[in-house]
Amino acid sequence: MFIRRAFFYWQFPAAVILPAWILVGWGVFAATGWQIIGLIVGVMMLTLGMLATAGLIFARKDVRAERAVSWLDAALLTVLHGLIIAVGFFTPATALLSTLVVVAVIALFWSGVVQLIVETRRRVRAVVENFEAQAARVTGAPQAPRVDGEYIVIQSTERTIPPRI
Repeated sequence: MFIRRAFFYWQFPAAVILPAWILVGWGVFAATGWQIIGLIVGVMMLTLGMLATAGLIFARKDVRAERAVSWLDAALLTVLHGLIIAVGFFTPATALLSTLVVVAVIALFWSGVVQLIVETRRRVRAVVENFEAQAARVTGAPQAPRVDGEYIVIQSTERTIPPRI
């Protein structure tokens, strides 16, 4: 729970701090001026992508209630943050690592979308079932029949004649 809660609080500051680390790291590890100018556009897109994924994670009610991300979110955020830190060291593998950062952001985004849809669907079903149960109690309508085996249905052939008034 501690790790998941730490990621909950860290994801919004990380969207600013980690891209800034890439700029600082590339400056320290001898990137050229033109590379840094080109990097600024990539860092802005990375910041927007990280903010979007953090917003999707934060949009889930369970995450807000627990103040902790899911284990899947924590794993994907660990991979993403590790890759971003590695990109900041400006090594010969930086191009590959940058591609992996893009893949990790896309995976985190779609994971957030799917988890948000699943949670919302579950919450809407619970509300609809609760509404139907309350409506049945208010109107006196019978509950849905239980299905727990075979039923024998006896139909009467007698017809009752309504009394004349």
